Amino acid sequence: MTNLAFTTPPSPPSPLALDATNLITKLYQAVDEKSTSKLGAFLADDLRFQLGNFDEVHSKDAVLASNENFFQIIEAMSHRIDRIWAQGNDIICKGKVHYKRLDQSELSLPFATVLEIKNSLIQDYQVYVDVTPL
Repeated sequence: MTNLAFTTPPSPPSPLALDATNLITKLYQAVDEKSTSKLGAFLADDLRFQLGNFDEVHSKDAVLASNENFFQIIEAMSHRIDRIWAQGNDIICKGKVHYKRLDQSELSLPFATVLEIKNSLIQDYQVYVDVTPL
């Protein structure tokens, strides 16, 4: 009996899978810099964004305004990415985000992000994190 796992060549990685690490690295550099101008370069005009249990936000301008508001309630943040997966048009990553509050106290939280990419831009951006302790 032939073992198909050894006779069927694996599918080549998709272009998205090859670029996923680069995209996630640059995206979270922009976020950690609290730079809405750099963040905007990754976003489609008609995207949907949701952070934790906050309401969904639609459109690039609204997402950037929402992020700018969030950036104002913290001194700094840094993301450590532990894993990245890519399948089709989707990229998923997980890791820890470290926040420095305005009072200089610090907090680290686990997070996961699911992105849907369309025409090389983020069309759907879902961040799973509980920021209530902030």
